[in-house]
Amino acid sequence: MTKNQRNRRKARRQQSVKHAQTAARHDREKAIKRRLRARERVILPSGREWLAVEAYPLSGSRCARALTAAGLPVFEAREKVREQREGGPPRVAMVPVMRRVLFVGLRSWSDMRLIEECRHVWQVFGANGGGLGWVHREQFRQALLDADIWGDRAVPFIAPGPMQEFADHVCDYKRWDPLTETSHVVTGDEALALLYGAGDRVRVISGPFASFPGVVEAHDRKTDLYTVGVSIFGRVTQVPCEERHLEAA
Repeated sequence: MTKNQRNRRKARRQQSVKHAQTAARHDREKAIKRRLRARERVILPSGREWLAVEAYPLSGSRCARALTAAGLPVFEAREKVREQREGGPPRVAMVPVMRRVLFVGLRSWSDMRLIEECRHVWQVFGANGGGLGWVHREQFRQALLDADIWGDRAVPFIAPGPMQEFADHVCDYKRWDPLTETSHVVTGDEALALLYGAGDRVRVISGPFASFPGVVEAHDRKTDLYTVGVSIFGRVTQVPCEERHLEAA
C-alpha cells in the first residue's frame, strides 16, 4: 500500500467518524426538541365557555374531528405515559386521561345545536332530575327544546380561566406543589424529563454490551448520554449509552 493510499484511507475513516458524530448530535437535538414540543402550552381559544361531552364507544377521534369540522374548538385531556411493548423498546405515548370525554368550546347558546347535531356525541354533562350528571342524547334534545321554549339554560359550563388551568396541568405545562399548595410553570430543566432516572434498572439492547442488565447511575445533559452500571462477570462497569439503546428491565 502506497503512502497516498494510506492517506486516502485515513481521510475516509476521519470523514466517517465526523459524519457519525454529526448524526449523533442531530439525533440528540431532535430528541430534546421532541421533549420540548411535548411540554408546549396548549392555548385554548378565549371568550368561550366549555362543555363536557362523551362520545360513543370507539368514536372519540371521529367525534373530535366532526365537532372541529363544525367550527367548535375541542380539547381532549391527554397525558404522557411510558409504554413497554413485548419485544420492543419503551416508548412514550399520549394517552387520553378521560376516555371518550371531550371538552367543547362554545361562544353562544346557539353552538349547542352543533353538539346536538353531531351523531358521534352520546352524552352531555348537564342538569338532570337528580342534579348534575350525564344526560343522554335524546334527553339532551328535549332539554334543548325546553330551553328554547322556557328560557331555562341550566347547563354546567366551565369558565375560560379554570379550563385553561386544567389544560395546563394535564399537558404538564404547570405542576401542583403539595407543600405550598400552589401551581408553577414547568421550567426548562423540568421540561427535559428523562425517560430513565437514577437507580432505574435497564437492559442494553444494542452495541457490544447488548442484553446486559444494568442500573442507571447518571445522565449528562450536554451529551444526552446515560451512564449505566453494567454487571460483567460480577464486576460493575460504567457504560455510556444513548436513550434509544436502553429498555426498561
